[in-house]
Amino acid sequence: MKHAFLIIAHNEFDILSILVDLIDDSRNDIFIHIDKKVNDLPAIKSKYSNLFFVDNSSRIDVRWGDISQIEAEFALFELANQNGPYAYYHMISGVHLPLVKQDTFHEYFSSIPISQVFVPMPSSPEELERKGNRMNLFMKSFNSSLMSQRLWRVGIKVQDLLGVYVNKDRTFIKASNWVSITDDAVKFLLSRKKTILKKYKYTMCGDELFVPTELVYSGKNWNIMYSDRVLMHKVGNANSTIFSQEDLESLFESNCLFARKFSSSHFGIVEKILDRIKS
Repeated sequence: MKHAFLIIAHNEFDILSILVDLIDDSRNDIFIHIDKKVNDLPAIKSKYSNLFFVDNSSRIDVRWGDISQIEAEFALFELANQNGPYAYYHMISGVHLPLVKQDTFHEYFSSIPISQVFVPMPSSPEELERKGNRMNLFMKSFNSSLMSQRLWRVGIKVQDLLGVYVNKDRTFIKASNWVSITDDAVKFLLSRKKTILKKYKYTMCGDELFVPTELVYSGKNWNIMYSDRVLMHKVGNANSTIFSQEDLESLFESNCLFARKFSSSHFGIVEKILDRIKS
């Protein structure tokens, strides 16, 4: 059964084009969501994979930390589900790049038990409570407005003082939102879409919470696996930092399948990855 790559992209379309080229394989289908804020859509093509784009009417204006992140993921899950089934659905960004050939990638997923595969991320009970059990207001403009950030902090402090809790029915679980999950898991999440969007409406960075949390609380016997091999990324204050030429040795020694994130401003390392995989 084929694999589906689900790509969320909003810029760095030269990197996106290279990414598609490197995963363009008859064993894969590729699905791309381009942020609704983008007016000039990139001309991306594939030779071996079926390539699908979320249509204009379904594209989401994605904002950092906001429910729109989850909405974009659902747009991709829905489109891929319509064209599936697939063995795995791999959610990645447009600034991911593979570090291995597709033979190695597929061999890895054939070698492990059928699993819902997550990339672990550090967290604390305080962080999970704040992001999942408080009403995080002003998320839509949080990343672009100092005033929104100040108002958000005031809102959190007031809720702390008053003991305001939402989503009292669960303790949230955090992992990278770049997941690899099975067809059954995707169908389950789609069946719960309306409830999930309501429950996560006021979360902060709910895209890092909803897949592992909802699968664990589903009552179903999923085989859940956490793996550092799936993705290498350097996390800065709140976002992954961009790889540069000085990271080349650590990337190639990591044994990871993918890395994030890359930029045309550091194209030298991108060329090295191209040479390695295309050789």
